[in-house]
Amino acid sequence: MSNSPQSDPSCLFCKISDGRIPSQRIYADDFCTAFLDINPVNHGHVLIVPRHHHKDITELPSEVASQVAKVLPILAKAVVRATGADGFNVIINNGAVAGQTIFHGHWHIIPRFHDDSVNWPWPHSDYSGDQIHQIAFAIERELRSIQDLS
Repeated sequence: MSNSPQSDPSCLFCKISDGRIPSQRIYADDFCTAFLDINPVNHGHVLIVPRHHHKDITELPSEVASQVAKVLPILAKAVVRATGADGFNVIINNGAVAGQTIFHGHWHIIPRFHDDSVNWPWPHSDYSGDQIHQIAFAIERELRSIQDLS
């Protein structure tokens, strides 16, 4: 894995994952723990938390991300079946500006119902001129730089 600490003693999600704080755990393996959010958007809202501490998804080792990706569809299917949901959202809030309040990277599985009060879709904006090409070029350049470091 990475140089990140295995557990941060002050992190709420590390404490839950380590069993130091009780939770309504629904799944656990060597890489992640899944439990019900105590302040759910809708009942059945699940959090998937990597066992080792990483402040956000950008710090997550590929091995951990791939293991979470393997269980994510299974957990989502179980949430939908158990709640009778009409669909679900999988959300990652990365950084305070994106709504992350606990700085231990994690995924939300939020069951959705036709009559729930969650407002969707988010507002959208158009690119103007050559912006789409400029942003694509900048992202591709950074991606090459990041891959060179691996």
